[in-house]
Amino acid sequence: MEFRSIHSFEAIQNPLRYGQKILCVGSCFAANMGMLLEKHFFDAQTNPNGIIFNPISLVQGLQIGLNPSLFEEEKYVFEYNNRYYSWLHHGSFQASSKKELLEAIDTQNKRIQEHLTQGNFLLITWGSAHVYTLQSNKEIVANCHKLPGHFFQKRLLSVAEIVSHYQSFLKSILQINPKLQIIWSISPVKYLRDGLHQNNLSKSTLFLALEALRQEFPNQYYFPAFELLQDELRDYRFYAPDMAHPSEQAIQYIWDQFRQHIFSEVALRLYEDIRPITLSMEHRILHPNSPEHQRFKRKQLDNIKLLQEAFPQLNLGSALSYFSS
Repeated sequence: MEFRSIHSFEAIQNPLRYGQKILCVGSCFAANMGMLLEKHFFDAQTNPNGIIFNPISLVQGLQIGLNPSLFEEEKYVFEYNNRYYSWLHHGSFQASSKKELLEAIDTQNKRIQEHLTQGNFLLITWGSAHVYTLQSNKEIVANCHKLPGHFFQKRLLSVAEIVSHYQSFLKSILQINPKLQIIWSISPVKYLRDGLHQNNLSKSTLFLALEALRQEFPNQYYFPAFELLQDELRDYRFYAPDMAHPSEQAIQYIWDQFRQHIFSEVALRLYEDIRPITLSMEHRILHPNSPEHQRFKRKQLDNIKLLQEAFPQLNLGSALSYFSS
């Protein structure tokens, strides 16, 4: 007897291979998958603008990455308590001068542009349909940067609003880069601060908007991160102590499903060869100068060089540097 619902879904038609570029943007799920891809030596960029939960700020960041001239400094950059911030970026984007902030944003825009125009995959994860708008001009912000609450007004996006913002972006990017495959997901994270009812309204809005876009752009893939946690795992033991985010065990389970449904067969086999190297890089070193550790390092370097020779598309430079130091 089975005591849980198993979510059966198809694998992507053109799977991810090593050497291909993938850009992961959005909420925590995109961050989790992106960091695991990077950790296992995929050519991945993860949230160049930082973690962003609402779909409007997310697509605005992508559009500006595609066309940096759309970034209006007067509109988006502001100073608060002697620090400079951007309304379109995560709180990690802050600097002591406007010049420093703009340079950081420009660097990330170049990375977004490269992965959108030359890349193979774009993973988009929506977190919440609730947005905060500035009282002064009603502009949606990606992050409130801990400013006083009276600066903002909170509201729920409409399905039509989300769809209209993505239609033009999807049409333009697929014309520029027809080979780009888009992987959609809805974050399984609960936004308990909104209350469970408001959280459900928000998630429902996202699902309806995504369904409308997938009807219009049918050759795009949906990865059911939300369903895997909410329906297949379903138990609160798979949540972190805040009862909102997935636990490490749940993240690993979803990652395993992601690999099985997104990776090519060759990439899956190569991943198993790379996995011991990544685990070795996490190995706690007690006696770095001991003969045993030196032998361990030489063994890892030999394995890395063999893999690099067999698979030239792999970039194992960081592992080589780590074990050569």
